[in-house]
Amino acid sequence: MFCKLCAYENTVNTTFKHIDTSDLKRIRKIAKKTIDHSYRYFLDDVSVDHYLESGHLETYLNTNINNTWSLHQDNNILGFSVCIDNVIDFMVIDSDHHRQGLGTILLQHCEGLLFENHHVIALESFEKNTKAYEFYEANNWEKIAKYKDSKYNEVKYIFRKRLLSDTNL
Repeated sequence: MFCKLCAYENTVNTTFKHIDTSDLKRIRKIAKKTIDHSYRYFLDDVSVDHYLESGHLETYLNTNINNTWSLHQDNNILGFSVCIDNVIDFMVIDSDHHRQGLGTILLQHCEGLLFENHHVIALESFEKNTKAYEFYEANNWEKIAKYKDSKYNEVKYIFRKRLLSDTNL
């Protein structure tokens, strides 16, 4: 599969699917496992545990089912993203499948979807999540601002990316 708006060829035989309610259990499991595994190096254990136990993740995923795309390989969900308006609001690759190029494949799929209707797209990342923001910068996202997120009491970066033909925006 080759994304017409991306320069990255999907060579690992993955497919994308707009999720439905039958996918929610697997999506929640991947999100919880990956947050538990990957967020503790930049957020404290109390914050991660509170978030995972609060029900906020489940509510968020249920509310955004129509905005969620999953990344599959051989009928297994390897990751997913939530895209709202022109924002990649949440993106997760199963922690068992990190460092295999799947994040780039999913990110570029999201970019292609959002660039169909928007000239400028955005996402956010925790300042302390150096792995994430270095990944976004390596994929040509521009860090444009930072702010203190009162919900998490943490600093976040805002990134944006412009459609290549829109150099005057």
